[in-house]
Amino acid sequence: MPHLLCLDLGTSAAKAALLDLDGTVHLRAEAPYPTRHAADGTAEQDPRDWERAARAVIAELLEAAPAAKASGDGAAPAPVPDTAPDVEVAALVLTGQMQNLVPVPRSGAASIAILYSDTRAGVEAEELRAALAADGVSWDALTGNLQDATSCAAMHLRLLRAAPEQLADLQGVVFGPAGYLVARMGLGLWCDPTTAATTGLLEARTRDWSPAVARAAGLDPALLPALTGAAGQIVGHAGAEATALLGVPDGLPVVLAPGDAGATTCGIVGLAPGDAYVYLGTSGWLASVLPGAGVLPTGAPDATEAPAGEESAGEDPAGVSHHLALGASSATAEPRILRISALLSAGAAADWARQALLDGADPAGADELLEAREQERGRGPSGLLALPSIVGERFPVRDASLRGAVVGIDAGTRGIDLYAALLEGVAHGLAHGLESEGDSSPRPLPVTGGGASSAPWLRILADVTGRPVRTVDGTDAALLGCALVAAEALGLDHALVPLGARQEAATIVPDPSAAAQHAALRPAHRALYDAAAQVQRLR
Repeated sequence: MPHLLCLDLGTSAAKAALLDLDGTVHLRAEAPYPTRHAADGTAEQDPRDWERAARAVIAELLEAAPAAKASGDGAAPAPVPDTAPDVEVAALVLTGQMQNLVPVPRSGAASIAILYSDTRAGVEAEELRAALAADGVSWDALTGNLQDATSCAAMHLRLLRAAPEQLADLQGVVFGPAGYLVARMGLGLWCDPTTAATTGLLEARTRDWSPAVARAAGLDPALLPALTGAAGQIVGHAGAEATALLGVPDGLPVVLAPGDAGATTCGIVGLAPGDAYVYLGTSGWLASVLPGAGVLPTGAPDATEAPAGEESAGEDPAGVSHHLALGASSATAEPRILRISALLSAGAAADWARQALLDGADPAGADELLEAREQERGRGPSGLLALPSIVGERFPVRDASLRGAVVGIDAGTRGIDLYAALLEGVAHGLAHGLESEGDSSPRPLPVTGGGASSAPWLRILADVTGRPVRTVDGTDAALLGCALVAAEALGLDHALVPLGARQEAATIVPDPSAAAQHAALRPAHRALYDAAAQVQRLR
């Protein structure tokens, strides 16, 4: 059976797997790489570390499956030992972190990667905003996202001033390790639309690079990569450069998958409009696939008008979500977007509450207390309203100064009540995302991340959102997403399905009475963001 060699170059490590066309992961490998941080907001990586890590994990997989051979046109299969199983590798599929600025020198000399978390370009971001506004263009509206210091356009302007030698004699620029490896394999400069939408350089309506933003950033538009059109696209076949760089067989098709947010969504729920899932980690988010070429932040001006500033707590939450383009599929040529509504604190708020309110209880101990509370009181609201925004907030408001709040404490309130209220607060934040999209689907909502291991929290999430929820192990989600889009790009007959659609996922249904009570509280919870922000300003 053909296997797909899937590679995910994340923020801290390269992860690779060999998956068959039934979705079984036969082999896995991982290799870390370092990040250089500094007090001025620096976050950088050395692309040569990406190369070394990618080669290491690929070698580990191919050595563990010694009969691996390429099945692409022009392939030169490796000799197959008589005793080895026949593993046919159909393609190398790439995804990875997004919103990096990565110059690609013509000479192949050492480069630098400025990561999405680098915050040094704040001044340049404001200059870009002002320059575009002077020409009557709103940067936020043009791109469909609120732009700041982490925009690749702003990063480029800063680098042009601070270290112009790093931008000399370029083949071009790319925006993540997947695109970088494609270039280093000699297959040209490419970028998938999901990654492109994170850069501050892509126009939401046209789904093409913006010459106006590129010029304002001092970036020659000719240096920008070509954009793929499909969710997974064959960008070439491995030749001598790819074999020397990564050790892959000659002739192997190379597929560029969506950036990691898109690949993960595909692996958990798919990329059809209406697909959605929840992540409960240190932070949390609701990821939803929506129809449309691009979405302007609600309340933002047209792209040709003066720019909008950051949204206040009272504005519609659609403007503070991230809107990422998705490539086309064989099922539909209609454009789609991936909307991500992110809470800065989910598991982090729960961790704080266990330490501060439950005498340092571990997650299992806190769950026992929640179970006992539920046995005593039944399912339903805690009687408190809480904001989990202990380090500021990104959704449903974008407010770095906002802090957590609890309303409704009385003489009978216990620590476990406050803990339950914080978990409800996270769930309400996610429910605001569902409601702002008009999502009332009865389909189960997959949940992944560390918080998905808490059965009481899952019941709270089901009750607050009014949706059935099902826990999903998202460890291999991005790799499975790579396999799904690659199988389509290659025209392979397969039985791959997203993790959330698999039968083994356990479903928790909402309690109708509890769901109705929580729904009635939603307007008050949304108003609490405004009230807390107003109090914060008066302090």
